[in-house]
Amino acid sequence: MRQFAVIGLGSFGSTFAKELSEKGLPILAIDRDGTAVDYMSEFVTHAIVGDATDPEFLGSIGVSDVDIALVALGDDIEASVLVTLNLSEIGVPQIIVKGISPEHGNILTAVGATQVIFPEKEMAQRLARSMASPNIIDHIPLVEGYNIVEMLAPESFEEKSIIDLNLRREFGVELLAIKRADENLKEKVVVAPHAKEVIKSGDKLVILGATDKVEQLQEL
Repeated sequence: MRQFAVIGLGSFGSTFAKELSEKGLPILAIDRDGTAVDYMSEFVTHAIVGDATDPEFLGSIGVSDVDIALVALGDDIEASVLVTLNLSEIGVPQIIVKGISPEHGNILTAVGATQVIFPEKEMAQRLARSMASPNIIDHIPLVEGYNIVEMLAPESFEEKSIIDLNLRREFGVELLAIKRADENLKEKVVVAPHAKEVIKSGDKLVILGATDKVEQLQEL
């Protein structure tokens, strides 16, 4: 089982740690703020007060044994860079860091971050896309030029089977799943739906495709 370290227990870091702990994963949570550490202690495997910019401290608590470390230190650019460098030097295989700006991201990558994320920017982009296209419920960039979107099924799709729609031929996209409410209004997911599956009113379609192909589908 993979082991995780979360350094920085603000809103982002603590939420990340809680989500992992709910899945039964071992979490080592670290922050300078004793109050934040006390609060997280009931959710994670170990919660420790300390300064992660100090390499001796990190070595003393066994951070070198974790598989993935998340560094979420808010706007403290200097601290995030130092912590990332420390994690890299002690051999943590995967280091994910919350970045502030592209320049900050470049520095983090240079000192050892394996992935830099910009949650506020990414959430703003997803929100803007959903506002611009009201039928789009969620939008996840996959790799450059490709996206996964969750969208309401267009009216023109209703009561038609997947084989009749032939989304691959007509739009160049793949239907990964269908989300629909059952008789008790509980949402169920039909993964890799059969070709004879019929699209119903209110269905949500999870679509994978190139950006231009997905946008063409959205126009429906």
